[in-house]
Amino acid sequence: MSHSQFSDDSGAYTVADMFPPRPWYNFLWNCSFIAQIDQFGGGKSWFYSPEGVRANHNITGSPSDLATVTGNRLIYLRDRDTGAYWAANRNFHNEPFEEFYTVVEQGRSQIVSSFTGIKCTFALSVAKNDPAECWQITVQNTGRAPRKIQLFPYAQTAFNNLPHSPCMAADWDAACGGLLIQNRAPQLNTPFRCTYMVSGRKPTAWETTDRRFTGVYGQPAAPDAVRAGQLASLGTNFEWQMCFALQFNLDLAPGESAEIRLVNGLAETPAVAAETCQRLLAPGVFETQQAARAAARQTREERLTVRTGESDVDALASSWLKQQITLGCDWGRVYGRGFRDVMQDCAAASSFAPDVSRRRLLEALARQYASGDTLRQWNPAWKHPYRDGAAWIVPTVTALLKETGDFSLLEERVPYCDSTDSGTVLDHCFRGLEFLFAGLGEHGLCLWGGGDWCDTIDAAGLEGRGESVWLTEAAVSSARLFAELLIQLGRADEAADFRTKAETLIANLRNHAWDKDRFICGFNDDGREIGSRTGPDARLFLNMQTWAVMSGAATDGTALLDLVERELSTPCGCVLCKPAFNAPDPRIGMITGMVPGNCENGAVYCHGNAFKIVADCHLGRAEQAYSTLRKILPGNPDNPDSGVEPYAVTNQYLGPENPHRAGTANGTWITGTAGWIYRAVTEHLLGLQPDYAGLRLRPCLPAAWPEVKIRRVFRGNIYNITLRRAAQTRLIVNGKEISGDLLPPGTPGTEYTVLLETV
Repeated sequence: MSHSQFSDDSGAYTVADMFPPRPWYNFLWNCSFIAQIDQFGGGKSWFYSPEGVRANHNITGSPSDLATVTGNRLIYLRDRDTGAYWAANRNFHNEPFEEFYTVVEQGRSQIVSSFTGIKCTFALSVAKNDPAECWQITVQNTGRAPRKIQLFPYAQTAFNNLPHSPCMAADWDAACGGLLIQNRAPQLNTPFRCTYMVSGRKPTAWETTDRRFTGVYGQPAAPDAVRAGQLASLGTNFEWQMCFALQFNLDLAPGESAEIRLVNGLAETPAVAAETCQRLLAPGVFETQQAARAAARQTREERLTVRTGESDVDALASSWLKQQITLGCDWGRVYGRGFRDVMQDCAAASSFAPDVSRRRLLEALARQYASGDTLRQWNPAWKHPYRDGAAWIVPTVTALLKETGDFSLLEERVPYCDSTDSGTVLDHCFRGLEFLFAGLGEHGLCLWGGGDWCDTIDAAGLEGRGESVWLTEAAVSSARLFAELLIQLGRADEAADFRTKAETLIANLRNHAWDKDRFICGFNDDGREIGSRTGPDARLFLNMQTWAVMSGAATDGTALLDLVERELSTPCGCVLCKPAFNAPDPRIGMITGMVPGNCENGAVYCHGNAFKIVADCHLGRAEQAYSTLRKILPGNPDNPDSGVEPYAVTNQYLGPENPHRAGTANGTWITGTAGWIYRAVTEHLLGLQPDYAGLRLRPCLPAAWPEVKIRRVFRGNIYNITLRRAAQTRLIVNGKEISGDLLPPGTPGTEYTVLLETV
């Protein structure tokens, strides 16, 4: 491949430069098992359990880890006539491969290489329902002479790196027809006692330990057994490092191919392993699973597809951001399921996967306390007293209601996590807001507790006096959305009450949190202002300004966002605060101990930049919104060495105050940025805004997008929309001009052609 690019038809991304500034990852998962793999096929994987136990396939780790395959998944090839060998998916020796690229798909990665007339394709995916990886290896002789090739698929397992190492044994298992490692310990913190690698084709030989495969003093680039061309076919036990390796001797005529399929996974017993392998290696199963993945992607894309003329924006908004959001819905942040994280992902997914959003929303609400507060995280539980969880409930519920129009959601009963009591979804909304409004401090602002959206300001309110400006703004936004919902339910008096409460908070913000030209961050337990314009550090915070606009607390939003542009903007987006904290302060929290420019302490936090895009669009600032979008997306020419994958968005770029790594991307894939960028583009820049009455068109179109094509499925109707910049605004539906911005709702199955000419 000559250059990296998105595919127009499949949505795949081809990585042509196999050595980017840092590894480029893809996530493959089902609801119980997940693999994080790089462009070579290396990387870790976990299983999921309701108790929060994970097994990871590739890090040697703590007693709670259960691993089967390490980061090294390697495909070695060896010419039996010459003795030449190479790692087809890694190219350790930088050989002059004729081809070397990776096709990154949603749910699968394929590493392709060609060397000395031998082409190898290594396709890696995760089984649809089982805790298992599926490997498909194709070796083709592209030359004109017969070739004798040895194939060695290899996986380094960390399954034995537990306190139970003396209980571990690895050997060939006749029932499975492959390699099996068993843990014989009488007490385990996991149901899985076995890990296995089984091929659909019987190997010539096999190996179970790195001691013999790589060699005691060998290296992965030149394993002893591969150089020798023969595996030992011996079992082992009580090893520091076990492995799975198979050997296949292939005689290939010119043009001939050989395919090897492997299943590598976890099982409770050898019998379960045998059954799983037999089922997954049956003819056509790999193809059926791949077809299901492609169909799922197509379904997501068909609900909302955009064509702006910019291929990266189109691929992200139409396809890849949805995959990233779906990862969040299914796995939270992988290391745990954060309440706010799942809520934001569910709100974003409502436009393309409303059923998933509804299910995950109900699961999350079961982690709300009877008081209205929520857990910060579950699986595993994180009980530090963050107080912002309740602020995300109403925005998520109303996003789903506006998308589907299905108000039966409000009558679903969900338990509270610390009580035998349960309540309807509407009850959960009430309790969440009541919790926020009942917890106000000296200045009439929401109590900070152990933190809000900014996880690392985690000590400013632990004594029950600190107050958060951002959380107050979020409470205002939530209350206003709830009042709007209550009007729909015919509960006008309660709606008026919440509007009054919101206005009171706005007055308190303006009276106590306004500092000449900005909103401060808050007050700590000592009453000290954080984020004051005269303070020693962090004199301006991003989120407090953007959410002041979004909540309606700002009296002059344009001036506020101009200040943000002037003071916080960098070539790769706006930093979260400036200047960064330079000395630890235990009365504020972890943020103050972070190296300047890292994470919340002065990094370009892309989640916060997505908030800014939305705030800009609230004020009709299309060009500023677009500029911020282009800065934080992958491929920013002003930050060429960030290392971020072109098909995912990152949590942050390290800020300019970082002394060594400014501009570097950290935290791709696992971030709430995806959902907010998706909504910023589709709902705010393109203006596709679900409402209780139907779908409204309220674009804030930048000059770079003079004409945009959109396909949007909404409540069963299909809208084929053209947005076009023009001298005056006109909305034409099926050839007839209509007033307002509400598209006709129609009956499910109705198709509309829509043209919106907009200034």
